Amino acid sequence: MRASLGWARHLWLLLLSAGLVISAPSSPRASERSELLVAHGQVAYHRGRYEEARARFAEAVAADPQDATARYQLGLALMALERWDEAQATLEQTLRLAPDLEPARRALELARTEQMPTGEVARPGAPEAPSAVERKRWEVHAATGFQYDSNVTIAPGGAIGKQFGDKDDAGFILSGGGRYDLLDREDSLIRLEYDLYQTLHVSLTDFDFRAHHVRGTASHALYKSFWGGVEGGYHHYTLGPHSYLSEPTVMPFLSLLEGSWGLTQVAYRFGYDTYLSRPYNEVRDGPTNAVGLTQNLYGSDGASYATMGYQYGTEDPRCGTCSAEPLPGSTNTQLPVGNDFALQFHQAFAGVGFPLWWQVAIDLMYLYRYDDYTHPNSFTNFTKARHDSTHYFYASLSRPIIPHVSVVLAYFGTIDYSNISLYEYHRNVVSAVLEVTY
Repeated sequence: MRASLGWARHLWLLLLSAGLVISAPSSPRASERSELLVAHGQVAYHRGRYEEARARFAEAVAADPQDATARYQLGLALMALERWDEAQATLEQTLRLAPDLEPARRALELARTEQMPTGEVARPGAPEAPSAVERKRWEVHAATGFQYDSNVTIAPGGAIGKQFGDKDDAGFILSGGGRYDLLDREDSLIRLEYDLYQTLHVSLTDFDFRAHHVRGTASHALYKSFWGGVEGGYHHYTLGPHSYLSEPTVMPFLSLLEGSWGLTQVAYRFGYDTYLSRPYNEVRDGPTNAVGLTQNLYGSDGASYATMGYQYGTEDPRCGTCSAEPLPGSTNTQLPVGNDFALQFHQAFAGVGFPLWWQVAIDLMYLYRYDDYTHPNSFTNFTKARHDSTHYFYASLSRPIIPHVSVVLAYFGTIDYSNISLYEYHRNVVSAVLEVTY
């Protein structure tokens, strides 16, 4: 019977939290520090990290004992952790501060009616015993929205530039996916993941883009905080009505877990690209290799992070000596175009994320990539090799509107400089998306 009530109770908690967002603004007596801690806690709560949320709300109450909103949110977090006695006491204190706060009254009624059967142990909320919610074995997500793209006709990966011209268009975005942990232990993890991404353009439908990603990861603690593992995947891309590219990959990695504040990872990734439509099929097919080092740093608030890394890689098309149809703009009739795409690359990136006011979280990322093509380019009649410097920019603002549902505004920009002007391009993509995660 208790199991059958779980979903109903959880839904009721979500509705109570939504009621706060809609009808209960921050307490007018709340201090600035209390409001900031409440914002951090709400980010954690809406992401399902209830113990972390409880800690932030408790800090907010300590910073301003008169902040009714902080006490109400603390009560909800305690209910999510099934700490019913503490939740009742906290919600009663909330109503003494704000007798007209109706969502708190409804939450108190729910807490009072919840009874623990004899012998059943409530889910612990102490940091040394993470709750089952924090170690949930599965997750699903979906998103839909709208975007404007200033340069739709760039081939994925930027391999073709000016010869198509700049063509802008608006379009719809659809995405979804999820993960399931077949094994989740303190020293081992086996995980399956799937992601889908789709753009549907208003006018340039030949450039509708769809990506499928299937991944499996197995990792094990080799010694305390030192992990080793491997990720295998298959990636398939469609451009317009035609399949564009398929790529199986394998990526062994080593990770060093640096307590709660950081993660260092070194990885090697091997893939084999098979292009499935013109002009690249049987021309750019071949292996890709990359080795990289990444460092992640996490803030004590549980919501802030910084990340940075470096990667070196190669692409080695196996059709370097064969002839194929010329690319658009070429004056030659038969070209050994495979060599146009053999390259070595270096790339480095840095990013940060942190919460702002009003439950808003910001993410910023910059990536620089240098492509050194190893053979003379056919578009210059083989007089010089191509070299590209590309700058990628990403920024987003996200805010939960109800539990598990967020709105995201994002910008993605690309500036590519090449010693062969034909390949230079700029691109700007702006999107507004509604995300659902559970």
